[in-house]
Amino acid sequence: MVKSKYMIIESAKNPIFRDALRLQDKKFRDESGLFFVEGQKQIGEISKNWTIKQIFRSKKYKNDITDSKSIITLSDHLFNKLSTTKSPQGIIAIVEKKHYNIEKVIKTSGLFIILENIQDPGNLGTIIRSADAFGVKAVFVSKESADTYSNKTVRATMGSIFHLPIIGNIEIKYILNLMKKEKFTVFAASLKGKKYLNNIKFSNKSVLLIGNEANGLKSETENLADVFVKIHMPGHTESLNVAVAASIIMYEYLK
Repeated sequence: MVKSKYMIIESAKNPIFRDALRLQDKKFRDESGLFFVEGQKQIGEISKNWTIKQIFRSKKYKNDITDSKSIITLSDHLFNKLSTTKSPQGIIAIVEKKHYNIEKVIKTSGLFIILENIQDPGNLGTIIRSADAFGVKAVFVSKESADTYSNKTVRATMGSIFHLPIIGNIEIKYILNLMKKEKFTVFAASLKGKKYLNNIKFSNKSVLLIGNEANGLKSETENLADVFVKIHMPGHTESLNVAVAASIIMYEYLK
């Protein structure tokens, strides 16, 4: 988006700043193929095979930036407008979205996650973070879900979005058809399960379906599953947070 690392922007009318500000809108993120990564730690998690298009820092930001080829300094007022956090850390990277070949991604064995209609970006980001922690091969996110590249989702992943394939805007039926051709067993987190999680034997090539926070999976999606998975809860609560439930199942698969 820019070239000179010595450039300072102090006007909200500057076209570079205005283009960056538009990335707060999902429509522009989709059109441009770019998204925000905010904070020194998160930016430090960006793998070398990702492309950083631009780095913005505030005038107050004093830390060294190793990748200094495309840095712009913003007035503190403009930086605060660009930031979506209550306490800005003074540095934002604009990163190019990653595109994956789905057929190639699913050629390997292991556990894959498909998310349907996950509405809360915090839950989505936490599931991605857990998937990274437990060695999941890839996460597929349905079109109806929260935006994978929203600022809230990216922050909640704590950098894990850069560690494994995250493929958004997918049609679940299409993905499952591809995976069944590769001999995957499809597990669905569902109260319809007759066996508890600790009695389930996962296959070497497994895909787990996780549904909406309030309503779970759609019936037509559940019908595509081979096995229903239910978590044993001897306590008084009737349900778990979707990110917690997904994490428990991932851990059980790893065991």
